[in-house]
Amino acid sequence: MKRKAFIDLIASEHEDHVALLERFVQAPSPNPPGDTLDAANVLKTYLERQGVAVRVLAPQGDAKPNLVAEFSCGDGDDGDDDERARRIDDNGRRVMMNGHIDVFPVDESRGAEWKHDRGPWSGYNDGKYIWGRGGVDMKAGTAASAIAFGYLYRHRQHLKLSRSSVALSLVSDEETGGTFGSRWLLEQDPDRERWKGDVMINAEPGGLRSIRFGEKGTLRMTFTVTTKGLHGAYTHISEGANRVASRLVNRLVKIEDDVTPDLDESIVEHMRRPEVRSVVDDIMGKGASENILRPTVNVGVMNGGIKVNMIPDRCLVEVDIRLPIGLTKEVVLSYIDRVLDDREFKDEEKGVNVEYAVQEAASNPSSYGAVSHEMVGMLARAAEDVTGKIPLAIPSLGATDAKFWRYHGVPAFVYGVGPDTMAAAVDERVSIDEFLSVIKVHAVAVWDYLGGGQ
Repeated sequence: MKRKAFIDLIASEHEDHVALLERFVQAPSPNPPGDTLDAANVLKTYLERQGVAVRVLAPQGDAKPNLVAEFSCGDGDDGDDDERARRIDDNGRRVMMNGHIDVFPVDESRGAEWKHDRGPWSGYNDGKYIWGRGGVDMKAGTAASAIAFGYLYRHRQHLKLSRSSVALSLVSDEETGGTFGSRWLLEQDPDRERWKGDVMINAEPGGLRSIRFGEKGTLRMTFTVTTKGLHGAYTHISEGANRVASRLVNRLVKIEDDVTPDLDESIVEHMRRPEVRSVVDDIMGKGASENILRPTVNVGVMNGGIKVNMIPDRCLVEVDIRLPIGLTKEVVLSYIDRVLDDREFKDEEKGVNVEYAVQEAASNPSSYGAVSHEMVGMLARAAEDVTGKIPLAIPSLGATDAKFWRYHGVPAFVYGVGPDTMAAAVDERVSIDEFLSVIKVHAVAVWDYLGGGQ
């Protein structure tokens, strides 16, 4: 089969693809609480109808399954487990495809506010969009990966790169950190080497004009500010925890200007290109290009005091610091330690003290792969052929499961639908045309990477 015929075949069956996405969105999978069984079964049934053997790995129990599948390229059957393992280690290329089944939760009391009054799990198709929670993040991308994998499996005899293979992982824990999803597969599963591969592609919402080669890390911290607590009229004795916390926040925000990453010059030069900066701003909002390679500080929670005329003796401040490529948490923590050494934050005589704890489970390093990696070119070429536009490689402000592969030295790249309406309170919706494009781009990029006919 020639490459164009492969693309045309996928395009000709677009109604089936849209119907799958509708069913997938209609199966609720909010996390928390994390029950994804019905949604996972939509994909499992689809894959099995394509002839794919699907395995279920469920470290959290049956209600939260991870689905995995794999096949070897070329003629013949896939062999037994020992044969597949041998092929993984025998110089062939192995592509991982990954997506998540769980989605952000919804406020069910606002169901009537959704378009057409069909609620957050309608999967309503108005001819242009599929409506419903998780359509953008990331049921469209996950369905696209499953569909693309199915086509590649059915036509695997045309993938001629010797001893190569493709694996798929569709996980049920991403929105709450990935401990029992992608991270579990890569670090805890007895077959974890099987799920690493040589390169990973993912279809998180990034926009058809971009290929995400890296992403910021997170450093989430809880600061505890304590002072003397008194009657509100006695500020000459104690200024109170809230005022100290306010000063602390002002000092923390200076991290954005005072702390600089140690960046590879090739990345700096790439991100200086006007066309790259334009894509970043167009997709993530004006000003994003200024923040993409610098840390940002969000003060998410401040909680202190119990009554207006009392000086509070305690204030909790939760801060989310985003770490750009080239900046480690150790550098930021060293800066914070120096700030807290100032007398205004540690004064035994006045009873002032500030301590912090890192929210380790929610903190992850930044990650990136090479902008020049071959898969970037494959995705860009496929996107140009499918959409008529060449996407540019950029890092992401937010986090995806791609980071877990990068932590294991595996280049990982994201190409997906636009992020518009992602995590919206109501009316999340995904473009049907973009969804169909992502299917073709992922399928064709893997086709090219593994020696498919031209």
